[in-house]
Amino acid sequence: MAGISKTVLQIQPGKVDEAVEFIKSVEARASALDGITGFGLAITGENEVTVIGVYDNTEAANAAASLVQEVFGELASIIAGAPDRGVFEGVWFSV
Repeated sequence: MAGISKTVLQIQPGKVDEAVEFIKSVEARASALDGITGFGLAITGENEVTVIGVYDNTEAANAAASLVQEVFGELASIIAGAPDRGVFEGVWFSV
């Protein structure tokens, strides 16, 4: 099964667009991760962004934790709390 990570970020008011643009800018770094299939984001609340990563398996998703911490550390000035990241087994459908 695929490994799917879900990270929920609480963003400071008025900073959601800035957070989205920053997350989009890390595509090249993310694409260098072993076992990553892709990632995306959704604005899931007024001041909330959820990032979904899809990996070959949960081991690859867990191995990405250091880059994830680095990237979200760079967002520290605009997030309103610690990121909430989980890794799950799942199935990703490319249509």
